[in-house]
Amino acid sequence: MRTVRKSIHLVGLAAAGLLAAAGAQAQVMDADVGVNPTYSETLSGVSSTGGFFSARAFVTSSGDYSGGSLSYGGLPVAPLSYVAGDVAWEFSDSNSDFSALQTLYPPGDYVFSLLAGSQPATSIGIDYVGGAYSNVPDVTNFAALQGLNASKPFTVDLNTYIPGAVANASFIFFSITNSSGTVVYSSGGLSDTTTSITIGAGTLAAGGSYSFDLLYSNRITGSDYINGYPVTQFYDTHTDGSLTTAVPEPSTWAMLLMGFVGTGFMMRRRAPAMVKAA
Repeated sequence: MRTVRKSIHLVGLAAAGLLAAAGAQAQVMDADVGVNPTYSETLSGVSSTGGFFSARAFVTSSGDYSGGSLSYGGLPVAPLSYVAGDVAWEFSDSNSDFSALQTLYPPGDYVFSLLAGSQPATSIGIDYVGGAYSNVPDVTNFAALQGLNASKPFTVDLNTYIPGAVANASFIFFSITNSSGTVVYSSGGLSDTTTSITIGAGTLAAGGSYSFDLLYSNRITGSDYINGYPVTQFYDTHTDGSLTTAVPEPSTWAMLLMGFVGTGFMMRRRAPAMVKAA
């Protein structure tokens, strides 16, 4: 789930930047809501792992507002927490059963109430419609990811993206994270017609273990119905999985070692000549 969380934060920040450039009011840059399904891919295929709910109100700085809450679907009000990395007031939840998550966070009105800080208190309303999901993302050559040669370019093949019927924007995102949790490759937002992504030679290290996140992102963008702030409904479907890179063959290591020895020998031969010239 760590990769998925990191990916949706990057996607959200990109969306906030685009909408802020188009114009925002007061200190609220953007707000978004989404119930997002997650899947895991193995050699056996793609299976559901549940999903997560995310609601965020992006601001310009931590002091703009002193706190906030989220009300939704007639359920109890949820407190918002400030997340410095996103510069946003947020609430999130996850569940291993996606249908249960949809029951907890149904279509309807979601209202952010931000308390006064350096800016006056304000509210943001999103009419979440639900159901704007794409098909499930799938790396169709998943088996080939296991033991790939990191010294050569590798093409990741994807199934055809079928956008949700009511979405007004759709993109593909693909990222790879190493075992330390660092993103070593990110595609950025790609057209929903993309069916392959090429990873450049040397992007990954030999003999490494990695995880990937393939995201088919459906969005409904517009303005909130209270103050006119830019808002986004996210319907992000994630598929994650693991990949490994091959360890060089013994013959390859031998060739590399011979190259190092040869280089050292040539340097030693040159040294006396350089001394004489001096």
